Amino acid sequence: MSDEKMISQILRPDEHFYWTVTGSTRDLKYQPLTWLIVIALVVGFIPMARNGFFESWCWLVVAAVSLWPLMYCKRIFHSYTLTDKRLIIISGIVTKHVDEIELFRVVDSTVHQSLIDLWVNLGSVRVTSEDQTGTVRMVKVPDPNRIRETLREAYNAARNAKGTLIMESVNGPIRR
Repeated sequence: MSDEKMISQILRPDEHFYWTVTGSTRDLKYQPLTWLIVIALVVGFIPMARNGFFESWCWLVVAAVSLWPLMYCKRIFHSYTLTDKRLIIISGIVTKHVDEIELFRVVDSTVHQSLIDLWVNLGSVRVTSEDQTGTVRMVKVPDPNRIRETLREAYNAARNAKGTLIMESVNGPIRR
């Protein structure tokens, strides 16, 4: 079952849908490091063509190229959906696992972007909550600052609707 079909079954009629972020292998083409690795692979095969064998550094280039897509597996096989009441996380390749965070339980969210991520407007959004899910990292999502801002507005609105107060202390947040 596709994530879109699963999301349509999970959403309640009283929920307001904001966005869904899903990963795709197409996103790899926007990663400059992917192009650098492809170029390095091509340059790595030049000595093989001349000498008829692989030099040791050629094997390192081949290993880097073959492992690079594995770094995107978490992004490719996860989808995140934000409604006005919860953040829904669907993960899995063969089997699907659905987890959700009630927005009034979200404590904080942050964005991290590397230099390469800044160039292509990708980043990681970390959501910290006080339920069993704990901390969730949305890895290599497009336009992470917009996603975080929408998420922040949604969890503040959910707190206000529930009447949840979060008081900061030296040891961490206290719920009342």
